Amino acid sequence: MIFARSIAGSILLLLFSFAAVAQTPPKFVCQLSADKFTLRVTITNPYDQPTHCQVNCHLSGSAPGSTFSSSCGKTVPTKAVDFLLCEQQLPDKRPYGVVDASSNAECIKPLSDADKEKEDEDDDELIKKLQKDGLDLLKRLQKQN
Repeated sequence: MIFARSIAGSILLLLFSFAAVAQTPPKFVCQLSADKFTLRVTITNPYDQPTHCQVNCHLSGSAPGSTFSSSCGKTVPTKAVDFLLCEQQLPDKRPYGVVDASSNAECIKPLSDADKEKEDEDDDELIKKLQKDGLDLLKRLQKQN
């Protein structure tokens, strides 16, 4: 039980660490074509390294209450400006008119060399701790039998 709690705590710590890495909102554009059937999504990578970026575009439709959301993401080159992330045909052969202000984007902040080294050290410490906890649990189980 202690071992399971230790692993769960370690996993939560790792998840929070990764969540803290994604920050700086990048410049992006969700643009409809003149005929309103094609969505073109571009983004600017604010970092000095290639990184994964994602854009979520939300559009209102021409009919009352109709909406459309589109998400696309991929690795964007270093300092790329107005990089074409994706281009999609909108469904239903109905024109869409307005890009909603709730559209959003993020690029994962790359780790610095010092952060990478620290992360490697943290990983090594975590591996050693998990191995020790596992051996301790195994010894306790063997004593019970």
